[in-house]
Amino acid sequence: MNEYIAALVDEFYQLGVRHAVFSPGSRSTTMAMLFKEHEGFETYMNIDERSASFMALGIAKAHKEPTVLVCTSGSAVAHYLPAVLEAQYSRVPLIILSADRPHTLLHVGAPQTVDQHKIFGTAVNYYEELAVPQEAHYYTYPRQVARKAYMKAMDTKKGPVHINVPLFEPLVPELSRNHFEAGRSSFKVVKPNYGSVFDCRHENDLTHINTATDIAHGPNSKEKTNNLLEKFERILILAGPQIDIDEANTIRSFGEALQAPILADPLSNVRRRYNSEGNQSSKECVDASNVVISTYDALLAGQALWHELKPDCVIQFGQIVVSKRVQQMIASWTDAEYIEVNPTMDSMNPTGKTTMHMQASIDVFTHLYGKNNSSDTYLKIWQRLEQEGKKQLSTAIDEPHCFEGRTIRELQEHIPEDGQIFVANSMTIRDFDYFWFSGESRAVLYGNRGVNGIDGTISTALGLAANGKPTYLVTGDLSLFHDLNGLAVAKTHNLNLTIILHNNDGGGIFEYLPQKGTKHFDYLFSTSQGLDYSGAAKLYGCGYTKISSPDELSSVLANVSQETGVHIIEIPTNREYSRELHKKYTKVSVDMEALL
Repeated sequence: MNEYIAALVDEFYQLGVRHAVFSPGSRSTTMAMLFKEHEGFETYMNIDERSASFMALGIAKAHKEPTVLVCTSGSAVAHYLPAVLEAQYSRVPLIILSADRPHTLLHVGAPQTVDQHKIFGTAVNYYEELAVPQEAHYYTYPRQVARKAYMKAMDTKKGPVHINVPLFEPLVPELSRNHFEAGRSSFKVVKPNYGSVFDCRHENDLTHINTATDIAHGPNSKEKTNNLLEKFERILILAGPQIDIDEANTIRSFGEALQAPILADPLSNVRRRYNSEGNQSSKECVDASNVVISTYDALLAGQALWHELKPDCVIQFGQIVVSKRVQQMIASWTDAEYIEVNPTMDSMNPTGKTTMHMQASIDVFTHLYGKNNSSDTYLKIWQRLEQEGKKQLSTAIDEPHCFEGRTIRELQEHIPEDGQIFVANSMTIRDFDYFWFSGESRAVLYGNRGVNGIDGTISTALGLAANGKPTYLVTGDLSLFHDLNGLAVAKTHNLNLTIILHNNDGGGIFEYLPQKGTKHFDYLFSTSQGLDYSGAAKLYGCGYTKISSPDELSSVLANVSQETGVHIIEIPTNREYSRELHKKYTKVSVDMEALL
C-alpha cells in the first residue's frame, strides 16, 4: 500500500537529484528499497545518522545539487540536526525524508516513536508531512510534494527541507517499474537571475529600485549603473565564504576592472590560480595575485595601518571573511560606503557597517557595475603590503620542526591541479587564512562555515570525495576525534581521502584566546585526549603514516597520492611551540611611510 512512494522517488530523479544517503532502519524500508531499485541514484549506506547527514552535506557541496537523506523513525532523525543547521547557515540544499510511524501509533507508547512534526523548527526552508494520497491523486500528489521540497531547497537562499513520511505495514514495497513511471509530467523549474537594491542609510524611507534587469534596460539605465561606483577612488572588495566556485573568477575580474584590491578569504576560492579566460581546465594560467590579497591578517596586526588603508567604498561578496582583524578594522572606519551584495535579503555583515544592501547575484552586480577605475594608487599600496606579507610568511616552509604553517605551504606546492581540500574549523581555517597564498594553486577549498562547528568533519570530506577528485582533509585532533565514525563509510563505498592530522593533543585554538592562563584552563579548554590514532586507522582499515620531521611530508604526500582508500598522515605538533611561531609569522611589520 506504500507504492505511491515510488512516484516521490522518481520525481526527485526527474528534477535532477542524483544522490541519496541512507542509514539502516525498519520503518524506512519502503523508501530505501525504492531509491535503490530506481537505479538512477548513486546511493550510500552510512550506519551513523550523524555521519550520514554530514556526508550528504559534502556531496551536495561538491555537486551543487540537493542530496537526499533517508532515515527511520524515532531518535534517528534527531541526529541530523547539526548537519541541518550547517546546511541552513551555509546554504546547502538537502532533502530529508524521515520515515515515521502512522498517526494511530503516535502518543500511545509505541516503540521507536517520537513527535517528528517540524522537529527541525526554523532550521529548514520547508516542511511537509506526506499523507496517504486519495486514489485519484495516488501518483500525482507525492510528485507535487517532491517538487515543492526541491524548489525550496534550491530557492534563492538554498538550504535543507524536510518531508516527514508516515509509513504503514507492510513496509516492503512492490518493486515495479510502472510505479516509478506513473504520474510523470513535463514539469520544469526555471530560475532567472534578478536583483534589487535598498539604501540602508535612510531607515524610514527604504527605496526599492526595481530588479537588476529593469536597472540595466529601463529609463536612464546608463546613468543608474554608472553612478553607483564611479565617484569612489578607493574601493576595497571583501570575498568571503559562501561564494560559488563559478563566481570566484568573476570577482577577480571585477577587481581587475575596478583596480580594486580583493581581501579574499581562503574559502572564497578567489585566491585560486586562474587562466586569463577563466577556463579552469587549462594549465596556461596567470597569477591572480595582482589584485587578490591573501596575507592581510598578518599585515593588519599593526593598527596604525587601519586608518591609512581606509577606502571610500567596501563591497562585500559572500559571508564576512574569517579574519577577526579585518572585521575589527572595518568596525573602526566611519563615513565609508559599505555595499553588501547578496542574492537574498539576509545580512552577512556582523560589523554593522552596511550602508547599502544590494539584492543581486554576483554575476548580475559585477556585470552592471564593473567599469574601469582611472586610479590604481590604492591598489598599489595593498600590492606592496602583499609582497611584504608573502615575503615573511613564505619562510614558514623552512621551519625545522613540525608546524601547521609549514604543512600548508608544503601542501600548496604538492597538491594536484584538480585537487580539493576540506578545511576543518577552529585553528585549521585560520592557519589557511595565513599561509594559503593567492595565485599558487588551482585546488578548490571547502569548509563548514555556516555555524563554524567541528561536527562531521570527516564525513563532509568523504562526501566531497564522492565526486572522484583527489581529496584532502586538513584537521586538528579534536575535530577528527569528534567524527571518527565517519571513517567507516569510506571502506564500504571505496572512497579515497588523504587526512592530514595536526595532533597537538587538545584544543590549540584556546592558546590564542583570553581563557589562556586562567584557572582550570587545561581541564576545561585544552581537553587532552592522549589518543593513538594509529589504532583508529587500524580499526577502520585506513593507511597510516606518522612523520617526525617536516622534511618527510613531501615524499609522504607523493606516495599516498598513488594509494586508494583513506590514509591518515599524523603530524605531531606542540601547542606552545606553534603559538610562538604564530606570533612570529602573523605580525608583519610595515613601514607605511615608505609604502606611501
